[in-house]
Amino acid sequence: MLKRHNPQLEHRLQNFTATGDAEGLLTCLRSLSNTDFRTAGYLLAETLLPTLSGADFWKFFLCLVPAEPKAYLGTFLKAAVSLYRCGDLSLDAPELETFAAKASLIDGRKILETLLPVAATPHEVSRLLALYCEDRPQARIAFLLPTATAPCYYELFRNFRQLDHLPELLRRYCLQLMSRGDKLSFNLASITQAYFGLPDLPGTFSLRLEHYQLSRLDENFESFRKILLL
Repeated sequence: MLKRHNPQLEHRLQNFTATGDAEGLLTCLRSLSNTDFRTAGYLLAETLLPTLSGADFWKFFLCLVPAEPKAYLGTFLKAAVSLYRCGDLSLDAPELETFAAKASLIDGRKILETLLPVAATPHEVSRLLALYCEDRPQARIAFLLPTATAPCYYELFRNFRQLDHLPELLRRYCLQLMSRGDKLSFNLASITQAYFGLPDLPGTFSLRLEHYQLSRLDENFESFRKILLL
């Protein structure tokens, strides 16, 4: 059972985060019992790491996570989401590229599954994919399809355009979008069907596009987003 409250342990960990002593924190964590280690992970993710500056967060990240990704990556990713949503962390950080050079496929998958849903811009989405995903449209699509956000769906549509010679595959992707059941996914399925001239899909779409709107999909993210959110 996870014990979430341990003031003495929290104070001990806070001494390291407050002074920027990443190596000391790593040594401390390695000395803990299994019970205290689980508590420490909770305290770091929920309380201590989210109070750091972006620079300090990445300093601790590069010290602890490569040492034992299985033990620390999830903890740091949870805190990263909190910091990013508060505007205190950048997904353009060079540390993400540094870690990518050593990350396993499992590490990369965890990063993409955690950070893609919160990424606020297509640039951030594209960069994360460039760092942690195989450079093939189908590989990128596999991570983008489950993530129903406008930035991710913009990148998804851009990857669809690389597969315009495979209409049956695009149709299967549309059916997967529709199976999600949300408006954004239905709209993208409708956009994809109209843009690529795919055979009729089962179901009724509320989004109906004029020819001039289809041409605007290629202009930029904001033009695409306006149509997607209709």
